[in-house]
Amino acid sequence: MNNYDVIIVGAGPGGMTAALYTQRANLKTLMLEKAAPGGKMMTTYEVENYTGLGKVTGFEISEKMFNHTQELGVEYKYGDVTKIIDLGDYKEIHTASGEIYKTKAVIIGTGTIPRGTDAPGETRLTGRGVSWCAICDGAFFKDLDIVVVGGGNSAIEEATYLSKIVKHITVVNILETLQADARAVEEAKATNKMDFLLGYEIVSFNGDQQLKSVTIRHAKTKETQEIMAEGAFVFIGQIPETEFIKDLGITDKWGYIEVNAKMATKVPGIYGIGDVLDKELRQIITAASDGSIAAVEASKYINELNKKLS
Repeated sequence: MNNYDVIIVGAGPGGMTAALYTQRANLKTLMLEKAAPGGKMMTTYEVENYTGLGKVTGFEISEKMFNHTQELGVEYKYGDVTKIIDLGDYKEIHTASGEIYKTKAVIIGTGTIPRGTDAPGETRLTGRGVSWCAICDGAFFKDLDIVVVGGGNSAIEEATYLSKIVKHITVVNILETLQADARAVEEAKATNKMDFLLGYEIVSFNGDQQLKSVTIRHAKTKETQEIMAEGAFVFIGQIPETEFIKDLGITDKWGYIEVNAKMATKVPGIYGIGDVLDKELRQIITAASDGSIAAVEASKYINELNKKLS
């Protein structure tokens, strides 16, 4: 009952796209996901750059993609994968609940988790004013002053979303320029609700039971100042979720999966897709592209393997 042609670990846009392709190739396919289908799309307020869909919410596109997989009959299960064992022609996938699955090919699209600042108070005040998800927690800070940490697209776009809810936003970025694209910066400034403190690092998140302020320090002058804020949203990058495959030797020194142009790792039958790869552009559409490539290559691999085993 637990034998499959291909198992896809992670049901983000890459994983769900891969599932469509392998299912249409008549491969027995299983998607394993430890959270909700959609991954980070689920917590993205607005998507307007996925070809053909116009402006939609992250939840809407997640729902559309997942429903598509179910219409085609893709099997979906909850599963927190803890280990993948390479047995040559077959792979074993172990989950935290004790399930063991056997498969000929694996496509890994587990994505990333938010990177923290490691500043004192961050962990202690998480859920008490410190957050990594604007759409999840923004409503708790209605008409309050907050800090947004980061200067990339995620930080600036989430700050723009939060501007519809909060009173004022101070954007703190360790670099002296914003890395977000020009349109995102323009929209953020047009809200007239943001100040930008560039070239500053976070020293500490302050408060006993709830966040009260954030202490920052200028990277060059070392001058410190305290910003009174009841919320702080941190968007300073991601960490790949690949701890469960560290023994396979398919990740780089930062934990990202290393693949070739066909999304294949150096272990035959194991593929990586989406944000879990070290890549220049991490978007829904690029993850979906990765998923289609990996699925086609996995199909070819399985066909050759079946000839060998027959």
